[in-house]
Amino acid sequence: MFQLFREGAGDKSPVSVAGDRRAVLCLHGITGTPWEVRPLADAFVRLGCSVEAPTLAGHGGTLADLARTTWRDWLASAEAALSRLERQAAQPVPIVGFSMGGLLALRLARLYPERVSALAIMCAPLRLRRAQVMGIRAVGRLPIDYAKHPLAAVPKLFGSDVSDPAMRGENPGLRAFPIAALGNLLDLMDTVRADLPAVRQPTLVVHGRQDHTVPMDDSLELTGSLGSDVIERLWLDRSFHIVAQDVERATLLEAVPRFIAKHAGWSNQTVVP
Repeated sequence: MFQLFREGAGDKSPVSVAGDRRAVLCLHGITGTPWEVRPLADAFVRLGCSVEAPTLAGHGGTLADLARTTWRDWLASAEAALSRLERQAAQPVPIVGFSMGGLLALRLARLYPERVSALAIMCAPLRLRRAQVMGIRAVGRLPIDYAKHPLAAVPKLFGSDVSDPAMRGENPGLRAFPIAALGNLLDLMDTVRADLPAVRQPTLVVHGRQDHTVPMDDSLELTGSLGSDVIERLWLDRSFHIVAQDVERATLLEAVPRFIAKHAGWSNQTVVP
């Protein structure tokens, strides 16, 4: 079954660029790679910023690689990239997070409010559908070490959740979710939902209205739960889940740098890539 969905040829390499003292961290989603956020990372590079878009622990390789990691490993990867940027940055660092990367961004903002200046959160999965959660938890209670059985995985039967057909074929991410990784994703969701009232950084919340992976309700819950006084919303009418690579990416590539520049303290700087 997995042979039906070979990884695409898109560039999945991490981004690590030392630019000026404006710094931005971009985080990809579960089973994904930096390809999912590369258009945004590249936009900030064109502005002259220092940019990190790391490959999170367990990602960019095989199902077995991902199954052996936990959400704390993914968070440690993100925190290490944040620390690298801080050596370049003149101010606290804004974070752009997609899907699970959005959860990591919110967690970092909660843990280190003095280190994170602003957030752009795209299609973050605060909750899965009730039946999905029940199924994952039930399977997780079986006496099986799923980290040792990476082929115990849920295939992406419809491939990559992006409406642009060219980008769908380019996606180099995994074509299935290891059961071990899904259990960790649920634990991360639970942790982040409890964090939200204490997350006070200015936040732009983005969602594709045609997203088949994360319900729009998750972003609505996010905007209603954050402790920030500054929350802006960008709903993309024609986009699926991977919004930075989808048909309205031009709108996203304008909105995110403008929001970050305004709220990260980048005064008197041009923000048009």
